[in-house]
Amino acid sequence: MLNEDTMLNAALEYLEMDFSVIPINPATKKPLVKWGKFKKRQPAIEEIERWFTRWPKANIAIITGSISGIYVFDADGPEGIRWVNENLPMTTVYSRTSKGLHVIYKVPEGLTIKSKVRIYPEIDIRGEAAYFIAPPSIHKSGHQYHWQFLLNGWDDLEAFDPYSIIPKNKGNLNLDLSELSERLNVEKIIEGIPEGERDTLLYKEACRLRGKNLTQDEAWNLLKTYATRCRPPFPENEALVKLLQAWKHDPNEAVIEITPHLEKENITEKVIPAHLLNPGGILQEMMAYIESNSTVSVPIFSLGACISCLGNVMGQKVQTETGLRTNIYSISLGYSGTGKNAPFNTLPQIIGRSKAHETIGPTELTSSSAILKWLSNINHRVTFMMLDEIGMVLKGLKRPDSHAADIPRILTKLFSATDRSETKGYTTGDPIALPWHHLSFYGASTPERFWENIGGGEVADGFLARVLVFESRHDSPKPKSSVSFSQNPDLIDKINKIYSIEVKTDSFRGNIEAVPIPIIIPRSTDAGTYFEEWSEKYHNLKNEYKADSVASIYGRAAEHAAKLALIHAVSLDLNKVRVVGIESVKWACLLLDHLIENIVDQIKENVADTDVQRWKQKILKGIREISRNRPYKGATVRDIQRGPCQGLLSADVRKYLDSLVLAEQVGVDEFVTSKNRTVKFFYLA
Repeated sequence: MLNEDTMLNAALEYLEMDFSVIPINPATKKPLVKWGKFKKRQPAIEEIERWFTRWPKANIAIITGSISGIYVFDADGPEGIRWVNENLPMTTVYSRTSKGLHVIYKVPEGLTIKSKVRIYPEIDIRGEAAYFIAPPSIHKSGHQYHWQFLLNGWDDLEAFDPYSIIPKNKGNLNLDLSELSERLNVEKIIEGIPEGERDTLLYKEACRLRGKNLTQDEAWNLLKTYATRCRPPFPENEALVKLLQAWKHDPNEAVIEITPHLEKENITEKVIPAHLLNPGGILQEMMAYIESNSTVSVPIFSLGACISCLGNVMGQKVQTETGLRTNIYSISLGYSGTGKNAPFNTLPQIIGRSKAHETIGPTELTSSSAILKWLSNINHRVTFMMLDEIGMVLKGLKRPDSHAADIPRILTKLFSATDRSETKGYTTGDPIALPWHHLSFYGASTPERFWENIGGGEVADGFLARVLVFESRHDSPKPKSSVSFSQNPDLIDKINKIYSIEVKTDSFRGNIEAVPIPIIIPRSTDAGTYFEEWSEKYHNLKNEYKADSVASIYGRAAEHAAKLALIHAVSLDLNKVRVVGIESVKWACLLLDHLIENIVDQIKENVADTDVQRWKQKILKGIREISRNRPYKGATVRDIQRGPCQGLLSADVRKYLDSLVLAEQVGVDEFVTSKNRTVKFFYLA
């Protein structure tokens, strides 16, 4: 997410690289200043600071030609990209645009590159006294420009004479960028090749080096370095064979196959075991209903929604031996189009056709008073809310004066008080009184929006501890071409049976409205033994981390597991359930193990109370992700700037890295390149 200093920092970074930059109106792509003089001189730091203080959301343009030493081929669509593939030599710096690609080259010494329009369909040249929009600018469509680097990016950028191919049509590189990927697999060659891919990719790298017209000795020095950094190291004698094979071809026949690879958020995640996504019983049937009636759905998100929904249908019908009800707060975190919203369209169809139709609650939370007012209606005591973009709701946490600020507090309070009355008084008007209630919700958000609104206070104070977070950062599945639109009356009948379970009531506390007394479903002996041993683990973790905010997560583990096991047991056999068996307890405990491990990792990586802490977390997270697919540990300053710290000046990155090194959270190694340049690699200590 861009902050108010992102563009300013990026512009200053470009100035450090000797580029002449100007601010651009995002809507019109026109300069916001008179820019003629900046074709001949670079702006001063003070000018850039003044511009981006006045227009903090302005885009950035780099002026091309001799002033910056670079020029650009602008491929503005699929035809343009096809032409790039067929005609241009490889470069090391690309930028993804809203429709195509910017291909960057150095201006050859002594040559003036003139700007040309439509030299071929969808191809322009931006040369002397022109400009192009540079990352991290945002197109009016919402697309954000991103750099793509091969080798060492700017450091390895080479000159190319465009007149050597205009109007001629000869190319020597088949660069498959048709899907406009954010990163290219050539990076894997530089980062190191894992076992199983070494043979093929080292040969392709040898071919690429042949295509650059290097001498055989120059290419061998590079290929030998890459071979030693494979996982495990690739034997030098076999690497030499790859080089000799590549040298059997002429340079222009040395083709590199570069396959698209979508850039992923630099976050680690744990993959949920498949057997936990097949709970059986009514839960499984509800998940199947979502799948058959949705164009896109995934089991992990469907499971989270179905647990909350079915637990709500059981609202105040059953309870554990310790009096816990089946109210569940669950949130799915995933990217757009990945299936987290499928339950919003399907679960209301099931519940709306059942006897539990009145339990469907509001889809928006405006204030704590609105929640209490809804629950105060006798027909809404048991309520299931489906909250899209719950990350937006949590923004209220950062605005104490807003109506939404009190929502997490009231949700936290209601979670553990289903059998207790709640009253909210007002200076004018009657108070709102709840003799009892049973509130569950299912929410969805993107990971970024959710975590950016969670601070240490929300973890320590317990709101996050009361939520089951089902997070997955998978790619968007291809939507189905049709759905079944089935109604599944058998499933609705089972839901009706649960909702119609008769319970006793109790009004001895003087309530006008009788309070339900749910049926107690105890655990079997073996299930009880298993549960006690499992919960002891989290009890000990809570004590071990009592000074840490994650202690609240560990402290709620047993409560969540007990509720999940009860829901699972009723789901498996609502007619015969007398005890919560070992199967249900094991499923619940193993599911909680996964959810807790993931959320604790995410808290450590995403939750911070200051900007400095947040940047350090991003750096640690980025180093971990960058190193994951490398044969060696570590990331360079430039890696970190291009990944987790886009927009942050290199001086600030180095300052934070130095602090992390002093704190012994990060270590540093030095590596000498074939150009005798010393590069520092930072790794997690």
